[in-house]
Amino acid sequence: MKDDRSKLRRAKLIERVRRTEKQRAAADAFAAEARRAKLAGISERTFLLGQAYAAREAIHDGAELRSVVALSTQLHTLGVTAAKQAATARAEADAKLADLASADRRHKRADEERRGLAQRLSERAMRPELPVARPSGTDLE
Repeated sequence: MKDDRSKLRRAKLIERVRRTEKQRAAADAFAAEARRAKLAGISERTFLLGQAYAAREAIHDGAELRSVVALSTQLHTLGVTAAKQAATARAEADAKLADLASADRRHKRADEERRGLAQRLSERAMRPELPVARPSGTDLE
């Protein structure tokens, strides 16, 4: 009986560890997805701002034209960099979501094992113990 209780206690511990892993994986996946969304938004806004500066029509002299072209080029470069970072963040977020799915499967499996063990132990406890049969006959047989 003591061995059964230690098995159940170990199963509960494993389930708690798996639950903690799942929560950590969920937090990591959320953070990665938030980072991806933020970088995608920055990239999009930077591209739009660069296009707005490049489309200006009220340019009065060459110096203003040169500054508008330089600013729109820099904004475009920043947009490309942010887009690359967003793509990297997307890959990272996908990996974190895969880790979350794996952690969820491990947690469910640990939960099922704990429940099955608890059920088997309760069934065993409810079963009446039969008296041990003594061997019949003699040693000469």
